[in-house]
Amino acid sequence: MKNHFPNMKKLLTLISLMCAMLVPIYAAPTEPQQQADKNAEQPDRKEKKTVKKVLFIGDSMTGWLSEALNGYGKENGFEVATVVWDGSTMQKWANSPKLKQLIDDQDPDAVFISLGMNSLFDPKPAHLAPYVTKIKQAVGDRGLVWVGPPSWPGQKKGAVLTDWLADQLGSRHFFNSFNLQLPRQSARNPHPTRDGMIKWVDALVEWLPNSDLEFPGLKKPSAQRLVRGKTFIYKRMKETL
Repeated sequence: MKNHFPNMKKLLTLISLMCAMLVPIYAAPTEPQQQADKNAEQPDRKEKKTVKKVLFIGDSMTGWLSEALNGYGKENGFEVATVVWDGSTMQKWANSPKLKQLIDDQDPDAVFISLGMNSLFDPKPAHLAPYVTKIKQAVGDRGLVWVGPPSWPGQKKGAVLTDWLADQLGSRHFFNSFNLQLPRQSARNPHPTRDGMIKWVDALVEWLPNSDLEFPGLKKPSAQRLVRGKTFIYKRMKETL
């Protein structure tokens, strides 16, 4: 019988080669690739910043907060500079043309912010996003910790704002103070007493290892708990920054 397929063997060989090209080639990942994949699983993780100077800015809550934090600083080898602006809001700080210059002049390793008390009952805080962004831009590459406001005595409102701030800033940059049980100056005054401020900062310091910041130490002060730093600037409500 005449062979109608003289090149059958060659044809089968060609088909086999073509099929082989369609099979994906697997190679075990190299160690650098494995590390890159591991890092990709934690995109927000950054190297911790060593803090020797903090600039603490914000509303009327800020004064005793910063002094209580500076008590830790005196004990552990870092300093806290302070700018208090009574009645201030995120909008006021963000819109001040002096904010970035103030931060640059103080040249801190980290900026702590106490803002939100004067916006606590805002039911739809999304409109505040541009102001939070502008404040973060002014801070730049420095460390950032935003200390959220505590609750208002006798009021249940406020969780909407603090939860929103937590989403905006992330878990390593926002300390949620809303559920802290702090003694207040009166039944209607949201400002904690001196002891309340110390308790507040003790809770903040306990949380700080969860942030991106590294301090020389965080040992609780053995003596004076409220220590005013050498830089303490106070602005009244009607003043500009």
